[in-house]
Amino acid sequence: MPEKTPQEYEVGDLFVTDTALTLKLLPSRKSATLPIRWFAKDGVTSVRRAAKDIQHLVGKLQGARLSVRGLTVVTDRGRETDLVRTRLVEAVSKAGFEVLP
Repeated sequence: MPEKTPQEYEVGDLFVTDTALTLKLLPSRKSATLPIRWFAKDGVTSVRRAAKDIQHLVGKLQGARLSVRGLTVVTDRGRETDLVRTRLVEAVSKAGFEVLP
């Protein structure tokens, strides 16, 4: 019987613009971008669609030994953006990840 390899945990940086979702995993330095239509000037228009896109992007990057626990969320509007009001925190939580400060 083959031995199980230990899980490695990574942290992801999630960058959201009006048209794209970019994820970069650290320390493996893998990254991917996905075009989106659910982020408007007021925030997330469809939390369910946003959660599915976040799950898809993370699943595309993490391998058999890598597991992503938390995501740092940043938008193109700057650090002073209220992530709760834009519903990004709700979307990341619904996708099954922890939002890191």
